[in-house]
Amino acid sequence: MRYGVIFFLFLGHVLWAQQSGRIETDRPDQTECPFIVKKGYFQAEIGFNRASEAGQVHYLLPTSLLKVGVHPLVELRYTVLHEPGSGISNESFGFKAHLFKEKGFIPRSALIVQYHVNQDHRDQSELNSIPHSIGETILTFQNSLGGPWGIGYNLGAEYHSDGAVEGIYRIAPNVNLGKRGYAYAEIFGRFPQSQFTDHWIDGGLAYYVSDHIKADVSAGKSLRTSDSWYVALGISFRMRLW
Repeated sequence: MRYGVIFFLFLGHVLWAQQSGRIETDRPDQTECPFIVKKGYFQAEIGFNRASEAGQVHYLLPTSLLKVGVHPLVELRYTVLHEPGSGISNESFGFKAHLFKEKGFIPRSALIVQYHVNQDHRDQSELNSIPHSIGETILTFQNSLGGPWGIGYNLGAEYHSDGAVEGIYRIAPNVNLGKRGYAYAEIFGRFPQSQFTDHWIDGGLAYYVSDHIKADVSAGKSLRTSDSWYVALGISFRMRLW
């Protein structure tokens, strides 16, 4: 994990630069967006979470998704999460590749592929008693619905160390609030149904401080267990590397 952090800290020693259009982020919802970070830019999406799992409250400080645009159609991605005092640390490397622009009913779409270097907490399943997953592939889509309305949605698969595969779904309708903000509601989870499969609902607000900086707040609750929930604050920013 420390090598990934050192690498992206090194990339952070650059100057702010102008870019047309606003920053597009995968947070605050769980639904990944189909937009690619512009070539030559670094983007950080950082969240501070307070969560309850089976009645045990814990903090995730911070959750970080770091990206670099290496091609007009491809970004590299590094994700890290650390839970203080628990020894739990999740780390992933991967990429997002653009597939299609939105045209009529055809959604804007992209493919995400991620390898989990260390994923020792959240991926235990009925088919795999070892709490570790190898990686995931996700197809991410977005449609405009007219006026201020839109919807993002994902379909994907997560691959476990014993060969088991779980499906992933995420659906997040959203609405613009004025010129700088938007709100969303979301349902997400996994399939097929099992004692380890969870389904969640959540919602949140995001605000563009500028074209390069975005702040957010969100909260969610499990539909399976009444004492599992989370609240989160986030900040995202981008800067030019070359």
